[in-house]
Amino acid sequence: ETQSDMITVNIKWGKQKLEGVELDTGAPVELFKAQLYTLTAVPPERQKIMGLKGGPVKDDADWKGLGVKQGQVLMLMGTAEKLAEPPKEATIFAEDLPQAEQDAARTDNPGGLTNLGNTCYLNSSLQCLRAIPEVSTSLQKYVGASGQSNAVLFAMRELVGELERSNAAQEVRPYKFVGAFRTAFPLFAQQAEGGRGFMQQDAEECWSTLLNLLAQNLKLPSADEPSDLPRSQPTLLPRMEALRSNLADQLFGVEMHCKYKCLEADEEPLSTARESKRTISCYISDKTAHLYNAVEDSLTETVEKNSMSLGREATYSKSCQLHRLPPYLAIHFVRFAWRKDTAKRAKILRQISFPDVLDVRNLCSEELQASIAAHTSKLEAEAEAALQAAKPKEGEGEQMDIEAAPPAAAAPAASSSEACASSSSSAAPAPEELRAVEELSALPCDNKTGRYELFGIVTHQGRTAEGGHYVSWLKKNQTTCARPRRQSRGADARSASERLVRSKSIHSNVEVSSTCASIWMANANCSHKLARGRGVADGTDRTAALRMSAQARTPRA
Repeated sequence: ETQSDMITVNIKWGKQKLEGVELDTGAPVELFKAQLYTLTAVPPERQKIMGLKGGPVKDDADWKGLGVKQGQVLMLMGTAEKLAEPPKEATIFAEDLPQAEQDAARTDNPGGLTNLGNTCYLNSSLQCLRAIPEVSTSLQKYVGASGQSNAVLFAMRELVGELERSNAAQEVRPYKFVGAFRTAFPLFAQQAEGGRGFMQQDAEECWSTLLNLLAQNLKLPSADEPSDLPRSQPTLLPRMEALRSNLADQLFGVEMHCKYKCLEADEEPLSTARESKRTISCYISDKTAHLYNAVEDSLTETVEKNSMSLGREATYSKSCQLHRLPPYLAIHFVRFAWRKDTAKRAKILRQISFPDVLDVRNLCSEELQASIAAHTSKLEAEAEAALQAAKPKEGEGEQMDIEAAPPAAAAPAASSSEACASSSSSAAPAPEELRAVEELSALPCDNKTGRYELFGIVTHQGRTAEGGHYVSWLKKNQTTCARPRRQSRGADARSASERLVRSKSIHSNVEVSSTCASIWMANANCSHKLARGRGVADGTDRTAALRMSAQARTPRA
């Protein structure tokens, strides 16, 4: 190629004119057409170059033979390709997103609630309730009439839905719910001294208020009776109807069989009564060191009541046994006590340990223990039958590879299975025991195993009863625990006050209904702990096992 081979021409294409287009007279025509394609978007196969002798320029033509000159005007004919339409939604790259959305994409921790000024007690309690599937589902289906209490439920429904769609990358601001809650319950709208915002409130009182709200408004239907909630199955039993007439009592109601003995009149006969409560409150003494002992001690106490034989108030010893285990068990550690010497409330900082799984079978009545034992035998028999059905039939084993099952290992396995079969057959429940199971645990959601799994805790951070900060902890899965994001710092002393636990299956091969869960509230070194089921709490000592110590330093989720 020489300098004389390069010239410039002008291209006229429709109403457009391209001036000073370079043309290499020593290069093939296809190269020039490719150059025009970049300028006009007309594909080479559609191009017709006119203005030279001999008609349209052919692809194998020689520019020098055609006599093209410097500055000559050539005509281009052809339609350009249609440009691709831009996407309806512009492509957004991860690095272009706001920082909050980038954080949201990298976390699966639950969403937190903004502290709107001493609302940590309310946020923590609500996080526990939100973690219980039955509560969340019932709120979404609720269709009550207008009213202050219903306004709280409607606001709670909206807030729970927003929390379900959020994560820890950005907190949710519960302005509507907090306003409706304070309007419906003025106790929680008290102003601090000097009008400096709202007063700090107790998480356990808030929890009880929310459960009362659910009990008063979320009524469960009986037979053909109308209800605010859809009826998927008969929800009331011939017995214990008062305990299971609403959602709160059905999920949290604990029935106890109590005995009263007058300490001032030995001749007065022993009296019995059925009682129920939604939360087991445990008072802490200098001997309280473990959750089980705290629950056991809470079932025995001394009370004052009217004596029919003495005709006056007398002292009675009261001892109770659990007679109905709800799907969720709430345990409250009473950590705030009144000190007479200072005339002020004080916080009990004693450390209390609690396990991942709480077994309350020894605290149940004889009838309920028999029901649990019969249910356990039934599960074991079903598991053994499934195991036997999965075994290869006689003769099929001969076709198996010898290396897969050596004879030396097969003999112990056979003897072990025979021992299990013998044990299962000897422990097979009698028909009357199975009837007891149906009578005492007729609802599918009742705890039929006597074991509860910790799933949530509410803790109080701080060394005094007049201040501090409430935090909730929820179990994400079988190995980790997460704390919903909070907006303010707490004090140095952490203690669980309320725990929630959920029902746990006793056999790995037999699952309890997914709607069955248990809540467990307890007060270790804070005001509220929950185990779940779901719950709110502080004091998770291990994220791997959710084994929490009341004053343990808790890893940030």
